[in-house]
Amino acid sequence: MEFNDIAAIIDLDRYPLHQSDSVAAKSLLSLGRKTLASDALFSMPGFVRLEATAFMAAELEARLPWASRYESMNDAYGYDEDQWPEGHPRTARSLFRYHQVLNHQISNDSPLRKIYCWEPLREFLRQLMGYETFHRSECPHLALTAKIAGEGDTDGWHFDGNDVVFSVLLRAPEQGGQFEYVPNIRTDAEQNYDDVAAVLAGSRDFVRVAKLAVGDLNVFQGDQTLHRVSPVVGNRKRIVGLFSYDRQSGTNFGESYISQLRRRTPAYVPLHVAAEK
Repeated sequence: MEFNDIAAIIDLDRYPLHQSDSVAAKSLLSLGRKTLASDALFSMPGFVRLEATAFMAAELEARLPWASRYESMNDAYGYDEDQWPEGHPRTARSLFRYHQVLNHQISNDSPLRKIYCWEPLREFLRQLMGYETFHRSECPHLALTAKIAGEGDTDGWHFDGNDVVFSVLLRAPEQGGQFEYVPNIRTDAEQNYDDVAAVLAGSRDFVRVAKLAVGDLNVFQGDQTLHRVSPVVGNRKRIVGLFSYDRQSGTNFGESYISQLRRRTPAYVPLHVAAEK
């Protein structure tokens, strides 16, 4: 099947983002804003057609031998120069392990890139977030990426360094790989370390498990929301496409992080070679 037209990729009848003045588009914006305010996660079920998700998942899995491999024990808060006492939640470590297909490894005619470059989606997300400006990243490595998680791969509990993440689930694993989160567990004024420590220690009292399905487009505010992806179980890989935007134009990611990516990425192989069956 060909995916040259956006209507073959996105369900425009259900999500007419190209008709921004329509009742449906305006209702979607209203629902999204209310949901993000209360839950930090807004999902658009069936945004991408299943035929397209299957194609994209296979396309990305074919790049797996050349993807960046990440495996590390990290804390939930990111880099911090301060010294914290033993047992503090900022000292807790959990496993992060997955493959990442980078922007330059995704072909220009990939349906995933067509979604990312579809202007009505960018404008809808700008309005949803209430930003005055909103630009697609220009980073050759991380503007558009995909995470591929196999048996035992996981994202440990953490807060995001950026305020919002946009993703689409392209393939679900046989078991595990669930997105778990605790909405707004902290604020700028209150870190709420006791509740964070409880979650990191295994408490499920506040944890929600998102019921994400293949084809869903997800908007997630993870800077104040503790979250993780539970370990994948089984042979079928969990594959997620990730879109990077910024309020500033011409955005690239820091060279130190890009250098780490290069060290974790096998030697470049032309796309047409990787795609051969």
